[in-house]
Amino acid sequence: MDESSYKVKTIEWQGDEVVMIDQRVLPLHEEYVHHRTWQEVGDSIKTMVIRGAPAIGVAAAMGM
Repeated sequence: MDESSYKVKTIEWQGDEVVMIDQRVLPLHEEYVHHRTWQEVGDSIKTMVIRGAPAIGVAAAMGM
């Protein structure tokens, strides 16, 4: 894989799910968590699956 073109999406829509990278396991692993409800998104914010004010704001908006 060409590392210069490698991009990681922090959070995105996939169908009817909000998918975010699990920042707790970085940099050793790249895992994604799938959410179907606002409660699951809220739990991921509380447990620091996603971090940083901008990413948390986007996650909260997408979870509504």
